[in-house]
Amino acid sequence: MGQRVLDSMWEAVRRGQEDPILPSARGHEIRELLDAPLPREGIAVDEVIESWVDTLLPLCRHNGHPRFFGYVVTSPDPVGIFADAMASAMNQGLTAWRSAPGATEVERVVLRWLDELVGFSGEGSGILTSGGSSANFHALALAVRKADVSAPRHRQAIYMSTEAHVSMKKAGRVLGVPDEQIRLVPVDASRRMRTELLLAWLHQDREAGLVPVAVCASAGGANTGAIDPLEQIADVCEAQDVWLHIDGAYGAPAAATTKYAWMRDSFARADSLSLDPHKWLFAPVDVGCLLLRDETLSRALFGWESEYTAITQTDPIERFAFFDHGLEMTRRFRGLKVWSILKARGADAIVETIRRDIELREALDDRIAREPSLEHLGSELSISCFRFRPSSDETEGEVDELNRHILETIVQEGSAYMSPTYLEGRYALRACIVNFRTTIEDIDFLLDEVLRIGGAG
Repeated sequence: MGQRVLDSMWEAVRRGQEDPILPSARGHEIRELLDAPLPREGIAVDEVIESWVDTLLPLCRHNGHPRFFGYVVTSPDPVGIFADAMASAMNQGLTAWRSAPGATEVERVVLRWLDELVGFSGEGSGILTSGGSSANFHALALAVRKADVSAPRHRQAIYMSTEAHVSMKKAGRVLGVPDEQIRLVPVDASRRMRTELLLAWLHQDREAGLVPVAVCASAGGANTGAIDPLEQIADVCEAQDVWLHIDGAYGAPAAATTKYAWMRDSFARADSLSLDPHKWLFAPVDVGCLLLRDETLSRALFGWESEYTAITQTDPIERFAFFDHGLEMTRRFRGLKVWSILKARGADAIVETIRRDIELREALDDRIAREPSLEHLGSELSISCFRFRPSSDETEGEVDELNRHILETIVQEGSAYMSPTYLEGRYALRACIVNFRTTIEDIDFLLDEVLRIGGAG
């Protein structure tokens, strides 16, 4: 059985690079194919394994394809894939050191490595999570809890740009901050938070009797990869004594490159930083990370003694419990795949791949600039947004419809994949490169397809 499973996993990797990226089956077809009553009697395990490859795999979107440019989804490193399977075999529930001694130490090592990689300088305090949304929630929960001594939730306010990730807006609402006090600060022409408006809003809210709780800055927005003016925001937060959280779920690993090393100084001034190894560190889903400046704050919020979780160990290492620092009790051994990838590849090789992804985005932008029918709309890190702009006098609505047709055709044909967005009300084609398999030939192929479909549109 073990060899069959390994063969099936490798087949998924292989076909994920060769098959059409998106299945052609429609929703009702997939529902009819998979819907079944509860099995009362089992079947041969070999038949179950066959169904993985023969039934489920053709219905998957192949995120590891070298021409998958949608959202912020990485091509998973095979080392991480097999490490994730090993984590399931080990079946370690990372509640506390006593329950998973080796796994707990591996995760604490991984936290220190990630801290060092991006320059947070928090000595590895934090926790691995399911992803950036959970990491952002934990960070804002800490900021809100810290502010509770000054004001009730209905008088608290948090601040982020209009480009901020939706997870932070949702976190604020769930934590009891009124929607109207989740302040969305306007951005400049480069889609970066305007710090002068942030400062003005902080002063205005204080005068109105509100308590500013946290400022959420972005180290790589999901739309265009825009990076907020982190140093200026850090100056404001320091002067105003407001928690600074940096959402680096996508972009934080770029701080390990020479081009974006300037972000490290800002990271070192933040109270918390989120980053997702399952984005630009090529780990399979799911694994996110929250790095913290002060671990005592997470213990104060999430630590809760009870008879059945009481820790009797006295050694400082052995007393450690992840459930004292996050919402989850039982936690999957997420750190093994990150640990394995970093051990097998080395940080330098991973950083070089990140650098190359950025270089590919710059090459894409260069070609867009050379093509009269293509219009660049915004880019940063490894994301570029653009559109096909015919030379005739189409209205903005007609241009939007043409670009929607281009994207839908590319996705349906299955040879490449992009996701759309809107920038200043304009429909944009968005390409995100977080893939160690993507080459310059793939970039040229994508733009050739856009030109072909747009020209025939």
